[in-house]
Amino acid sequence: MIGRVRLAATFSLLGLLVSGCANGEVRDRGAATPMKIPKASGYYQGLDIILPLDEYALKKTERQRFKSAVYVLSSECMKGFGLDWPKPVEQVSEVADNSRRYGVVNEGDARKFGYAVPLPHGVTRKEALRVGRENIERTRNLPRETINLYTGENLKTLSGRKIPEGGCRGEAYRKLGLPPQGLISTTLDAMRYGTWESSRNDRIVVDAVIRWKACMRNAGYKYDTPEDAVGDRRWQHEGDPSGAEKSTAVADVKCKRNVLFVEKWHRVEVEKQKRLIKEKKGVLDGLKRETEALGNRIDRVPTGA
Repeated sequence: MIGRVRLAATFSLLGLLVSGCANGEVRDRGAATPMKIPKASGYYQGLDIILPLDEYALKKTERQRFKSAVYVLSSECMKGFGLDWPKPVEQVSEVADNSRRYGVVNEGDARKFGYAVPLPHGVTRKEALRVGRENIERTRNLPRETINLYTGENLKTLSGRKIPEGGCRGEAYRKLGLPPQGLISTTLDAMRYGTWESSRNDRIVVDAVIRWKACMRNAGYKYDTPEDAVGDRRWQHEGDPSGAEKSTAVADVKCKRNVLFVEKWHRVEVEKQKRLIKEKKGVLDGLKRETEALGNRIDRVPTGA
C-alpha cells in the first residue's frame, strides 16, 4: 500500500515535530503524558499486522473463494450459451494481509526478494510475469463474441436469447447477492486509505521517517523516505532482484526496526481507525452484515477450492 506520498511539510520543520526517542516513548498531539510504544519484533519477521477495520473486509481466503465462485457461476452461464470461459491460473502470494501496508518490513523477505512482493514457493519473478501474461493472452485471443458474452459489453442477445445485464460475469455477481458491477467496497476502501494517509502524515510517523532517514544515511544509503527507497528506478525491472536491491531492502528493514517505524505507524493508525469506527458505526455495521452474508453465499457455491 505504501506509495509515493509526499509530506505536506519539509523535514526542516523539526521544531514542530515530536521529539520521540528510540525506546518508543513519543508524545501524541494533545496528550499530557508520552505514548508508550513497545517493540514488536514480530512485524519484521512476517507476523500479521492487524487493524480494526480488517473486521469489516473479506479475509484473504474468502477473497480467493470469491474469485473461484465467480468463475464457477459465470462458467455455468457461458455453457448455457454453448461457450466456455478459461479458468485463470492462480498465483497466490504467501504474504499476509497488511504485510506491505507500511512498506517492506519483513527482513527475511527483503533478503530474498528485495522490494518485490514475495512469490509462491519455488516461483521466480520471471515465471510469475509469464503466467500473468499468459492469463491476459488466454482471454485476449478469445473470439469477440465469447468476451462480450462474459462481460455483457456490445452484446444484448445471442442465438435469440437475452444476455444478462453485465454478461455472465454480472450474472455470477447477482447470484452472490451483488450488483452486476461486482464487489463494490469503495466506502471501506476509502476509510482504509484515509486512515493510512492521515497516519502517514501524523507527527509521530513523520518523526519516525526522519529517524529512518538518518539511520539509512549512517548505513550508506541516501533516501529521504521509505517511499523513495522502494521506488528507486533501479528496482523497476522484470528480472530477479539484484544484490544491490536486496542489500538496500535489508538495510531499510533494519532501520525501520531500529526506530520502531512499524510499531509507531501501526499504533497511530489503530487509534485513528478506532475513532473512525465509533464515528461510522452504523455504516460499518451494515458493511459487516453484507460481508458476512456474502461469505455465506460464497460457501454455498461448490467451487472445490
